[in-house]
Amino acid sequence: MNKQLIAIDPSALDSLRMEIIRLHRRLDTVTMAPRPEWVTVDTFASMIGKHRRTVLRRIAEGKVETREIGGEKMVRVNQGA
Repeated sequence: MNKQLIAIDPSALDSLRMEIIRLHRRLDTVTMAPRPEWVTVDTFASMIGKHRRTVLRRIAEGKVETREIGGEKMVRVNQGA
């Protein structure tokens, strides 16, 4: 392995160290949970960055899988939409 030395301003290095510490603290507070399999149309639209009307159009075109759950139209999350 070829090692290379670089020069860096000490204050810039301190800034990077502080940013790493802040990121570590934020990561320590994260709680991971699996994605739900089915979500509402509005939630799905938000997740994929599209408008509700776009999702409804894709549903009508048969491109998005849906199911009625508790009287509400739900969309399967794990699909390419």
